[in-house]
Order: sequence, then structure tokens, then C-alpha cells
Amino acid sequence: MNRLRHSGSRACAVLAVTLLLQQGCSVWRPYPLKPWAGLEKPPALPASYQGYYDYPRAEPAAALISEEIQGGCVRRQYELDLSLPPDLLPPDLEAQKKRVRDMETHDRKTASDMRLNFTNRIDVFSPVKMKPDEKKPVILISPILGGNMVVDHFARYYAGRGWIAVIVHRKRPYLTDGAQDLSGTERYLRTSVVRLRQVIDWLETRPEADLTRLGAFGISYGAILHSVLAAVEPRIRYHVIAMPGAPLPEVIMHCPDKGVSKLVRKAHEEFGWSHEKIQAQLQEHIRTDPIYLAPYVPGGRVEFYLAAFDRVVGARRSWKLWKAMGRPKLKILPFGHYGGILLLPVLQTQSYGAFKRAFRSEKLSVSPAA
Repeated sequence: MNRLRHSGSRACAVLAVTLLLQQGCSVWRPYPLKPWAGLEKPPALPASYQGYYDYPRAEPAAALISEEIQGGCVRRQYELDLSLPPDLLPPDLEAQKKRVRDMETHDRKTASDMRLNFTNRIDVFSPVKMKPDEKKPVILISPILGGNMVVDHFARYYAGRGWIAVIVHRKRPYLTDGAQDLSGTERYLRTSVVRLRQVIDWLETRPEADLTRLGAFGISYGAILHSVLAAVEPRIRYHVIAMPGAPLPEVIMHCPDKGVSKLVRKAHEEFGWSHEKIQAQLQEHIRTDPIYLAPYVPGGRVEFYLAAFDRVVGARRSWKLWKAMGRPKLKILPFGHYGGILLLPVLQTQSYGAFKRAFRSEKLSVSPAA
């Protein structure tokens, strides 16, 4: 009987916390702040990162690939040439393009992924009815590690409320890329940040996009990526970051997700390295790690969601990243990582409300491109 009462009390506690969360209950910086937290400007990026995520700027032109009505909104897919700095360009770029053309006739799925070596693919979700001269807020979205299936719901949700949502595709993740070390992991992460920045360049050319009301939403792997983006891309007015973690070598090596453990196992099979050696390699090569860039994130431009029982990125590593960011606005999900993802209605309404408040705030002015 005591066990039954204990189980009932625990269930009631979880339900109460969830209801409070749905009502907007927040944890607002319960500890002393760093001097630059809040709306103040954080320190300038160190010299080692200045220009690290730059790329050749050009007038971005996108080709419309497909268009369809999905759930009360219009989804358009575009592709534009991916602009990369010389040290990120594939050495056999023209040969890759030829292989993709040849492969499209018999293996379209692999060809589509390989195309992302030299293209930037985006899904743009817009309201069905828009006036010709109407400008809308824009939310930039990155997918989870498993693909777009979760963030599609958020994109349709924002578009259903009259905004524009843009999902930026990414290549299949990898730790090894043919090199004799794990340096490809850093190239992958850095390229992902460049992709996002280039899409903002393209959005600046779109008459329907109001870039004074540009937000960014990331969940899980997308949140890890956006934790870096928040430090290096000043054109984004507000970030909602759900369930990220850092440092990345620890996240990768301790993550129970099958997709991540498969990447680690592949590195072990290819090089014959121990787990300790793989983690040391990741620590040596990864620079695009949120834990390094967290002190340079403007705390007043971030809302941070943390899953209290997260085993995928690790709740302890989420807390560590939140503290490193200067303890921005925090909301706690009383679930694990996958439970937080399944709590889509709450995350959708909460993130939409956060962006709406930020877009109304005169204090959060938009900064020019770095």
C-alpha cells in the first residue's frame, strides 16, 4: 500500500509540474549572473573564432524544386549552391557532382544526401494566403539527428499561425570521412553552421521575410548546433534551444541513442581505437562545441529547455551548458529526452509565445551581419 501511495504521489507531482509548464511556469536565473548576462553584450569572440564561420559571400540564387500544400500551409523546397571557405571545399567536387548525376538514376536516396556536399537544401513553410506585399516573421529551424520528422511539426505550426518557417537540411552525420583521424567531425559541424548563415543571406533577398523578426528554433542535435549559432550569428533576434548538451565529445561517447552509438562503433571498427582514444580524438579536433562558445551568447536572446531526466545528451551536460551561457531563461521538462520530444504541443505553444514576446520587445534590436 505504501508503494502504491508513493507511485501515486510521484505521478501527481509529474502531472502538476507539467501543468505548470503548460501555464508558462519558468525558472528565471536563480543564481548570480555573470556581468554580461541578460540583455548586455557578451564579450567579443576570441581571435581563434573570428572569421571561422565566414564564407565567400555572393548573391544567393535558389531553384524551386517542389511545391505542395501540407496541413494548411504551403511547403516549398529550394536548393542553392553551398558556399564554403576553401578549406571546407571537397577536393574532388566536380567528380562528386558527376557521381551524383549518375547515381540519381538508380539510388535517389544516396544521391540526395551526396548532393548536400555542394548544395544547400531548404524547406520553406508559408501561410496559404499571403498578400503580395506582406512581410512575415521567420523562424529558422535545424533538424534532429534522425531527420526532419519532428521539426516538420514545428514548421507547420508556425506557418499555421501566419509566420514563415525554414528548415535547413543537413547531410547524414559522420565521425569519419576517409581521413586517418576524426577531423571530419569538425568539418561536418562547421559546415552545418555555414549552411545556416548562408540561408539567412538568402532570406535577406526575400521580400516576404521580415528579418527584423528572425528567430531560430533547435531541438536535440538542432539545439546543439543553434547553441553555437547564437554566439556567431548576430542577425537572429531570439533563440529557443530545447535539450542541448555539451561538451560534445562527452555527449557523443555517452549517448545511448542507436544512431550515435553506430557512429562510434564505425570509428572503432575503422581504426581499431578504444573508446578512450576515440574521445581523445574528438576532443582534439572539435572546435564547433557549444561549451566553447557559450560565454559569447547574449543571454537575453535565449530561452533554454532542459529535460530533467535526459539520458541522451545527459541532464548534467545540459545544466553545464546552461550555466556556461550565463544562465539564460530556463524551462524544465519533467521528462527524459524522448519524453520532451513527444511533448510537442507544449513545446510548440511555449516556443511560439517566446518568439512572439521577443518580436514585440524593443530591447532586442537586430544586429547587422558580423
